[in-house]
Amino acid sequence: MNRRQILSISALSIPLSGCAEWDSNGTTESNSPTPEATETPGKTATETGTSPSTVSTPECWPSMCDGSKLVEVQVVGGFSGTVVLLATCQNKELSIPSGESVQINRDTDAQTCRIVLSVDGKQEFSDTVNSHQSVDLTVGSDGEVTDRWIVQ
Repeated sequence: MNRRQILSISALSIPLSGCAEWDSNGTTESNSPTPEATETPGKTATETGTSPSTVSTPECWPSMCDGSKLVEVQVVGGFSGTVVLLATCQNKELSIPSGESVQINRDTDAQTCRIVLSVDGKQEFSDTVNSHQSVDLTVGSDGEVTDRWIVQ
C-alpha cells in the first residue's frame, strides 16, 4: 500500500511536457521543448510537423522585414481638424482626412524611423519606431491620440 502512495506521489511531482510550472517568484514558466528551426528551400519551418507555408520565420527576424508595417494612423469620422503624419526615415509627410487611415511600410529590413503626428498644427505624438516594432495611432473625435505598439 505504501509503495502505491509513493508511486502516485512521485508521478504527480514529475513536470509534464507542455505544462506550466510556478517558479519561486510566483511566475509561470513553460517546460515545453522549444522547437528547433530547420531550413527548407526558400522557407524556414519548425520541427513541429507544420508545413513551411503555415509556419515560417522570415530571414530578417527578429527585426521586421522590408514591406512590413511601420506605422498606421486612423482618424475617426467625427474629427473635424487637420492631421499630418511625418515619417522622417522616408521623408514622407501625409495629410489624413477624417474617417480615413494611412499606413506606411518599411523600405528596408529592420528600418528604424522617427514618427511625428500633428493634430491641428500641434505635435501630439513623436517617437522612434525601432526595427522590431510598429505602431498604430488613432486620432479620436476630440483630437486625442492613442497609440498601440506591436513588438516582434
